[in-house]
Amino acid sequence: IEDKRHPECENMLAEVRVPLKQTDGGDEGFWADAQDVSEELQKGPSRIDAAKVYTQRGKYKQYFLRISSDGEWVSQPANLQVSPERTIEIIIEDVSGYIL
Repeated sequence: IEDKRHPECENMLAEVRVPLKQTDGGDEGFWADAQDVSEELQKGPSRIDAAKVYTQRGKYKQYFLRISSDGEWVSQPANLQVSPERTIEIIIEDVSGYIL
């Protein structure tokens, strides 16, 4: 997890267990459902407060989770790309979208 809400970017590691689906290519990695990832992140000690959360999918930001300042979070079904090593890079930014 790369937290860009502060002037000095903070890097963290969170281990969550979610069901994975094999990609069509087989050795190209997996897909994880955004709602499963969001739920697991938000119920553990790696819980995220007041932020927008995304992964990079090529050149595109794929937003999959938004957390309000009062702790309410919103996520919807979406396929998140998981590497063959079963890792996913997650980026956190301020709710305003402004990265310091």
